[in-house]
Amino acid sequence: RNYQYVRLDGSMSIKKRGKVVEKFNQPDSGLYIFMLSSKAGGCGLNLIGANRLIMFDPDWNPANDDQAMARVWRDGQKKPCYIYRLISTGSIEEKMLQRQAHKKALSSSVVDCEEDVKCHFSMNELKALFMYKDDTRSDTHDQLRCSRCVNGIQARGPPLESDCTDDFSCWHHVSDKRWVIDPILKQCWSAGVSFVFYQHSHKQKPIQQVRDEDQKEDTEEEGEAEEEDE
Repeated sequence: RNYQYVRLDGSMSIKKRGKVVEKFNQPDSGLYIFMLSSKAGGCGLNLIGANRLIMFDPDWNPANDDQAMARVWRDGQKKPCYIYRLISTGSIEEKMLQRQAHKKALSSSVVDCEEDVKCHFSMNELKALFMYKDDTRSDTHDQLRCSRCVNGIQARGPPLESDCTDDFSCWHHVSDKRWVIDPILKQCWSAGVSFVFYQHSHKQKPIQQVRDEDQKEDTEEEGEAEEEDE
């Protein structure tokens, strides 16, 4: 479709890297895609010029993926953000995702002293992470032994107070595109999607409410400036 794009890798100088990022974040730049690896650019990279991030390369360390996913959600971002993590079912990528979930649960139970945190993987199940499975729609969902799904269909939603910081047992589980909310993801379902986990980070405000709040802040700033001039 002749989308304009830029690419960032380790061979790019720091000076040029800053110029590319700055140009991409400009509203009128015309750049549609920014291609880079999850580790390229380092921590704190600001890509608010985009509001949809697609990850192909999971890391064994969940902290690396968390900082990569936060690149489009920085100060100055005005649009709702969507994060897509594409994982090949039954492959080492899905096993890495499961390992990340285990590490996060372990971290919560040790650091935050949360006694009610459940470890979804026993020692035998951890060993099974390295066994390839080609007879499942989602090995991760199988490992969770989800009590909210019946015959592969979610019969009961996750807890109302849950968000994307919770483990996958508290996310929405979708095995059919009819239950997909995101229209873009629904269009891509036939391209090979077998299962979807989705969750929100916080309750999204209506666009008009956001605009009203921004306008109120601008008015207050103008009022303060006038008082200072006096």
